[in-house]
Amino acid sequence: MSGPVLHSKFDSKNAHLASVILSLDTHQVQVKSVNPSQASLNTSFNLDKSNKVSNLTWISTSQDSVELLALCLENGDILVYSPHTNEVISELTNSTNVAVSDFHYSKVTKTAWSCDVQGGIYEWDVISYRLLRSFKINEIIESVESINRISSCIYNSEPHLLLASNSIYLLNIKAKEVSRTFPGHIQPISNITSLGDDLFITSAKGDRFMNLYELKKTTTKAIFVAQAAVTSLAIGSNSKESVLAAIVENGNVEVFNGPLSDASISAATPSRKKRKQAGAITHSSNSTIKLSRSAAESRNPQDLNLPVNAISVQEDSLLFTWMESGTVPFFDSVKWTESGNYVFDTNKTIFKSKADLKPTQTSSVYGHDVAASKLYNESHAVVNDGTSLADLEEDSDEETLAEKFDKLAMNKQQPQRKKKLEENRNGISLSIILSQALQNNDHTLLETVLQTRDSQSIQNTISRLNPYTSVILLDRLSERIQRQSARFTQLNYWLKWILVIHGSVIASLPNLNSKLHSLHSVLAKKADTLPRLFELQGRLNLLYDQSSLKQDYTKEVALEEEEEEEEDVEYIEDLDDAQFNGEVDVDMSEVDTNEESDIEEEEDDDEDEQIASIDELENASDVEI
Repeated sequence: MSGPVLHSKFDSKNAHLASVILSLDTHQVQVKSVNPSQASLNTSFNLDKSNKVSNLTWISTSQDSVELLALCLENGDILVYSPHTNEVISELTNSTNVAVSDFHYSKVTKTAWSCDVQGGIYEWDVISYRLLRSFKINEIIESVESINRISSCIYNSEPHLLLASNSIYLLNIKAKEVSRTFPGHIQPISNITSLGDDLFITSAKGDRFMNLYELKKTTTKAIFVAQAAVTSLAIGSNSKESVLAAIVENGNVEVFNGPLSDASISAATPSRKKRKQAGAITHSSNSTIKLSRSAAESRNPQDLNLPVNAISVQEDSLLFTWMESGTVPFFDSVKWTESGNYVFDTNKTIFKSKADLKPTQTSSVYGHDVAASKLYNESHAVVNDGTSLADLEEDSDEETLAEKFDKLAMNKQQPQRKKKLEENRNGISLSIILSQALQNNDHTLLETVLQTRDSQSIQNTISRLNPYTSVILLDRLSERIQRQSARFTQLNYWLKWILVIHGSVIASLPNLNSKLHSLHSVLAKKADTLPRLFELQGRLNLLYDQSSLKQDYTKEVALEEEEEEEEDVEYIEDLDDAQFNGEVDVDMSEVDTNEESDIEEEEDDDEDEQIASIDELENASDVEI
């Protein structure tokens, strides 16, 4: 869904439409009757700024003839809203503060079930609005951390839950164990619809495939392939035929004729071997429904494609809705079967005239004040960051005010070649080429632009790019990084300057999670490797330190050995006697010179003592003798 509409769903009776609309910085809940009458509803309820709606579901119980609305919030709470009284009648709270991903009322258990992004599953009493029990999915399946959608069914005469993450798990409620696991999608599942007691169909975010399953088999029964990513789907049947209608990301509706009958035919393959070889049967859409203005009323490219916000299958017709003036829903229906034959076999364009919303009409129907001088039309509101980037790109060849002042002051015209070089340096020409490549979906031209590696040129190009076009560029970059992870180093400069320059505008866009989901998955995979790289870096640093310590230790040992060799040699008499007797061969030249000097000094002292004694005897007197 595009524009300010975040979520939109019909009730089970196709009598009312509930929508969540982004109104300035708050979420507004609107409920409108499909068929205007005296008892028709046209209510709106503004939530607090802290309450952001992550999903909405109609609560259809057998006790209440009037359906209520469950508003799943990002802070972990669930608001039960009554459209007839236009007030919140209850608030379901738990101990966690994480976003609630889905809410489902089960006619099997007569209770309501909810799930959150951290894998928490909760059972609620819809009469007293109290929590009955709760558990975590990772307590049962360790590899699953989050549940996106939840539904219920009967399998083997026992109540079961259908829990959808990337795969689908059939959980036995009483035994609290998984009975079956069905292969799912690459992306997280965004829609799961139970068809009776035997079949259910799923679709995923950013995925073109819709899978039909049978509870008794773990393989996919049939696959329906759309031309673009599926955002929501509706499936129904009458006594003979069936139809599948899917809203894709460009706002068109793709119709598949006979999805249930084709599945039954494929199940009736005579040979089991042939059935295994064939696998699931793949179906393409039979028709594409597109809403558009007439040629006379078309004023801008948006008039050529009016996005459908919600669709539902009635007995023999498709009920759909679109927005006029940004906030006013309009309804229409087309037959999908007539006289036992399918109507949609080729593509069809339905022309819708622009609604004339007069103040007198909107006062009674759409809730506007007649006394107001002008009716506020939100579709005419333009939000930008204060710079007219479109005019800058369109009038890039015109002279700027600074250039005119330079000419007046210098009385000199700048050469054309220098002007072109300056434009290329500022990224003006590159931004024009990039915008054309993104608008025309020209991959070859886009690759030419992405080959630029100069950081300054990339910064100038992104600064002159339309902020809303940068969201498309982010998707294209994430696609290339997913296909070739080695290109992340080349494209990270583009990602960096898009987030730095246009991050504030991108963050204000509605439905941002679905638009940037692919980029988030790529960056999350890259970020998951960072702790491992840190661990590897720590181990390498430890090994490096150990090797350096060993080298230092070996050097110290070598120095100590050299010092010991340089010390004085100690004289041992036993070795000298052994050498004299010829038992040990010692090189006398290696004897330290200090020892020789000591021996010579001792001999000189002995000689001096002998000479002194002879002198004393000569000088002695005869008496003394």
